[in-house]
Amino acid sequence: MKKVLLLITALGFLPGLGTAVEPAQPDTTIIAGEKRIEIRQNDDRMKVRVYEITGDGRKTDDEMVFEGHYRDGKSYERRQRSINIPLPSWNKHFDGHWDGFGMGFAGFADEGLRLNDIDGVSLRSEQSLEYNFNVLETSIPLSKRGHWAAVTGAGMRWSRYRLDGNRYFKETDGITSLHNAPEGIHYSASKLNITSLAIPLLLEWQGRHSRHDFFVTAGVAGVVKTASSSRVVYRDEAGKKRKDKMDGGMNIRPVTMDFLFQAGCDWLGVYVKYSPMGLFEAGKGPEVHPVSIGLHLHL
Repeated sequence: MKKVLLLITALGFLPGLGTAVEPAQPDTTIIAGEKRIEIRQNDDRMKVRVYEITGDGRKTDDEMVFEGHYRDGKSYERRQRSINIPLPSWNKHFDGHWDGFGMGFAGFADEGLRLNDIDGVSLRSEQSLEYNFNVLETSIPLSKRGHWAAVTGAGMRWSRYRLDGNRYFKETDGITSLHNAPEGIHYSASKLNITSLAIPLLLEWQGRHSRHDFFVTAGVAGVVKTASSSRVVYRDEAGKKRKDKMDGGMNIRPVTMDFLFQAGCDWLGVYVKYSPMGLFEAGKGPEVHPVSIGLHLHL
């Protein structure tokens, strides 16, 4: 240890090495290149610390790379080395296509992708709509030229399924099924409303042709139900318009997933979604799978 201290001290006096020594009473500070060496001594104890110098010449304990103590003929050393992991110099400004506002037609399908009139459930397709409002997005580039990236985020979804016929959804004895309207009542609208939180994990490709950016996105989205209800609209015997909530919950799965595919140009995309999981819990409702197609405007 004595030899190490003598060598460190000598560095401050060697010409041509770009070093300088700043004496401070019994203590010594040596600047050697990008290192600051501090030697502190009191009574029979000597302490040596070596720091990495930051751009403005300041130092912190986090930048200390060596510490040595010498006392009563014994030496103690502690080395601290930081591990720098170089990050690829890829395009850090990849702009994915998840956030924004979307709207489309919502429906039901079976496992064979046959649409509408599934397991006794028929919808008015032109009036069954889905709204998406995605507010959070993060893109992680996966290629040097910025063509590929993983995209995630979060958003809200409102699905409004308009039933065809004078019926409504209701849970009875733990089973959700369609019930006929009471005698003499005609529903002008019967809807199954579902509000959900969507969290995607997508792979996106982007390319440029002329002045336009093209993109293709595919992956899955986790869907967490936040609210659901069965509602009807009709006129009573007095001719007054009534809006009644018939049921909530109805054994709709609390957590599901969608397969999502999207393609588009610049800020406009066309999307298709299909859930491989049934809308209702197994054995507790009709075997229908949500499916939708629509347009998405990206912010």
